Amino acid sequence: MATQVTKHSDRNLEKKDYCLIPPVDIYETDNEFVLKTDMPGVSKENVEITFNNNELEINGTLHEADTAGENLTYREFTLCNYNRKFLISDKINVEGITAALENGVLTVTLPKREEAKPKKIEIKSE
Repeated sequence: MATQVTKHSDRNLEKKDYCLIPPVDIYETDNEFVLKTDMPGVSKENVEITFNNNELEINGTLHEADTAGENLTYREFTLCNYNRKFLISDKINVEGITAALENGVLTVTLPKREEAKPKKIEIKSE
């Protein structure tokens, strides 16, 4: 569940003017960073991930049409869009970034450059 809501503008207050800032878990291994965020209701076609000037931005869009055929009787889930931004280190191999969306969970994998990976130092005996 998103922990914050932010307003995009001061225009008339419509659902498109607000977006949810989804919570994110970030894991680090020797070879990569893995970012996981919940984006319930968003389809793969409605997720956009961009990388520009060391900033990774994730946008997810929900549409009324996505729930139109569900015969909705009562709604507590607000149809807001999702947005999250991260400053990314130069140690990331930008060309190797991948993403997958499964069961409302977006997983973004950011592989480390070879020079950023831990190196084992061999101890030589005299």
